[in-house]
Amino acid sequence: LLRLPFTPRHRRAALLAVFVLAVGQAGTGLLQAFCPHLAARLYEFDWLRNQGRPYGIFQQVNLLASFLATGAGCGFLLLLTERRARGITTVLITAGLGVLAFVLALNQSRAGAVGAVAVIAALCAVAGRGKAPRAGAALAVMALGAGAGWYITQHVTVLVNGEPFLMARDYAGSTQERRHILHITWQMIMLHPWAGWGYGTFEYAFSRWLLAHPGYTFRVPVTHPHNELLYAWFQGGITALAGMLVLFAGWVRMLIRALKTRRATLAYALLIVPLLAHLNLEYPFYQSFIHFGLFLLLLRLGVTEAPPAARQAARAPRLAAVLCGAALIVFSGAGLYANLQLTALERSQLAGFPSPAPWYFATQSERAQFDEMVALLMDYNRTRNAANLDEFMARAQAWSLRHNDANVWRSMMMIEQFRGNQARAAEMAQTYKKLFPLQNNK
Repeated sequence: LLRLPFTPRHRRAALLAVFVLAVGQAGTGLLQAFCPHLAARLYEFDWLRNQGRPYGIFQQVNLLASFLATGAGCGFLLLLTERRARGITTVLITAGLGVLAFVLALNQSRAGAVGAVAVIAALCAVAGRGKAPRAGAALAVMALGAGAGWYITQHVTVLVNGEPFLMARDYAGSTQERRHILHITWQMIMLHPWAGWGYGTFEYAFSRWLLAHPGYTFRVPVTHPHNELLYAWFQGGITALAGMLVLFAGWVRMLIRALKTRRATLAYALLIVPLLAHLNLEYPFYQSFIHFGLFLLLLRLGVTEAPPAARQAARAPRLAAVLCGAALIVFSGAGLYANLQLTALERSQLAGFPSPAPWYFATQSERAQFDEMVALLMDYNRTRNAANLDEFMARAQAWSLRHNDANVWRSMMMIEQFRGNQARAAEMAQTYKKLFPLQNNK
């Protein structure tokens, strides 16, 4: 992206694209929140399981929230840089900002709310000088939208299967849980501050620490400490921590350079604030390539443009750039095709899962490994081939050294009982009760 010159027109086009996409996702969120049956058909959205909190196309509420917050930042900057203060474009942008604020309130994500408030406040400080009327109008519309959304979550019921349900969520339990997670993560980091625990070990190591230190109970298995800095330090030690700090220092340097040259560029550099807020609380880039691509695009918009001569001198070989771009396109296409194939197999109860798995399933490796493992059980139910159980147990034991899945554990216990290994099944049952305390009644 650094090889491409971004004129002011290009920058506004990028902001407009992100803003329009965010408003589109807000429309999807409205459909999921208020039309449960239609959303179930179109998006397989389970209103009760999600308590009415929309997630758009992202399958996760905080991913939608950070995307909407980033779109709100892009839309607000568009509004502040619009030439006509009272034109139709200004009205449309202001209305769109109100819709984004409304859906953010329905979504009830604290990470999204923090990101939205932070980026809007930063843009007001940097680019709002002399734009008080339009900024004030937009802030008022957003406040009304957020207030209306909050009121609906607290006082308005939605009919699902003929029964009324509130959308309000409980924050107290989540807050306490996250404090415990951060506290335990810090204690574990202090045991191996230099070398870390190893990459890919967090979920397993954290759960075994809980088994060795009774007293903490979590609703679901903990897979991430809800802080990317601690996550990197936990796994990679001081080297990974230093790398994260260097990346953050690079962004700060970008802000300082923009401040010294053009304040308009500084405003663009601040647009990643909602993604940084989400990154500090969860792991959006692991869950959504769209968020990672958006992060790179917004970072590029915040780079101060070099003179044409300097940009020409710094160019890498064109062939290498073309090859990298082509490789990325091929990988993305293979990933999309693998996702479609795996989704179709899952909807058919994994009947006819290919063996060996095709090469493109490697782009969705963990999902494909899990589905292939479960397919062995499905095939056993049809064929009664004992070899399927042996293969499943081998794969499930390896899987359980990295992840904690209640269904996998229950299947392994049932197989041990079926084989007559009662002592092993009883031992696993005791561990199961500690790993999945809320699953014990199932």
